[in-house]
Amino acid sequence: MITAARRRLGLSLLLCGSALAVSPAAAATACPAAGATTLAIGTVTPLVGSGAQGFAVTLGAGEGVIVDLSSVAPRPAASGPAPDAASDAAGDAADGAASGLPRALALCNAAGSMLVPRPSDVFDKGGSYSRSDDGERIRFVAPAAGRYVIGVAAGQGAREVLVRRRDLGMAQVAPAALPFGDKGVEARVSSSRQLLYSFAGTAGQWVEIKSVSEKDTLLNLAGPDRAGDYTVIATNDDSDGLNPVIRRKLPVTGTYYVQVDSLAEEEDTTRVTLARIEAPAPPPPPLTLRAGQSVSAKLDNADDIRFYALPVVAGHSYRVDLTAVYDAVVKIGVANPVVPEDGDFSAKASFSEIKAKDVGTTGTEKLPFTASANGTVLVYVGSFGIGDSDGTYTLNVTDLGG
Repeated sequence: MITAARRRLGLSLLLCGSALAVSPAAAATACPAAGATTLAIGTVTPLVGSGAQGFAVTLGAGEGVIVDLSSVAPRPAASGPAPDAASDAAGDAADGAASGLPRALALCNAAGSMLVPRPSDVFDKGGSYSRSDDGERIRFVAPAAGRYVIGVAAGQGAREVLVRRRDLGMAQVAPAALPFGDKGVEARVSSSRQLLYSFAGTAGQWVEIKSVSEKDTLLNLAGPDRAGDYTVIATNDDSDGLNPVIRRKLPVTGTYYVQVDSLAEEEDTTRVTLARIEAPAPPPPPLTLRAGQSVSAKLDNADDIRFYALPVVAGHSYRVDLTAVYDAVVKIGVANPVVPEDGDFSAKASFSEIKAKDVGTTGTEKLPFTASANGTVLVYVGSFGIGDSDGTYTLNVTDLGG
């Protein structure tokens, strides 16, 4: 299965090679209607200078256009055949928004109100705005006949703008409302047909968002920050089998956007639900364990685990001995400082593993390690099943010295 994290990593590597450099302060936030240069549709227009610029086009109602802002600076030669820049299919495959990178391209109406990018265009796929390794792209269908302005933020290197007429089908549909409750909404989704929803959220409220389908769907949640800018704040692939679940606290009051994507090319029906939930209870604190101490305790079943906090000294070597008559496993790690996006606050989810030992199905597991700094490590005790035993185990830690 290809996870969303792996896809985002691939996109980040793709964008690292882009020659379209824009400083964060230069991100397009408006379209300069005054003094905008009229563009001839279908003609490539080189940008003069590195400052912010505006261009005007006149469109008819329902007329679709694609606007490309591209870098024409030379790039290092890549191995393998070069992609066909004229191919819309290849361009669409490379398209994708990159979180954290500033946007240099915008489209506004004649009054200067921004129409694209929309807040929901923060997602990697499916919006009116996208990125490629060559630059940025806007797909737009004019809601009414009139003058529209294209804004380009200041940037370095040789750049050009191209506006093409294109039959885009229907205009980008506004996000559908996602109601709170058990009923949810039902729609068709595929890897080329994403679903987009919105809901009003309150700061501090915990919510659960879930997509249930026969196919492997993905959930993305975007929210505003205190400045009103949008970022993707949670993503989940398969917390419940192949069904994604997002459980998290909303950081600010405002409109939130939910995107449902799919790893399947074939369309399938999915049901998306949104619920208010109580804040998950944090896991119990770990028990204290010290070198030279012997602890005896019990696991209740194969899913039960125990955690111990072990103080360590920089440069000292330690050995953790776990003895049980069943298939036990011992690990060391640290507390996971990141809240899981599926809201799993169990003890297991709050643990970040560093090293583990599970050699035999019974007997003693010996796990050696050396501390690199003064501090505390977590010792994890679990099993692959306690069988007919009562789950008893013995844990010892030996300080081997520095």
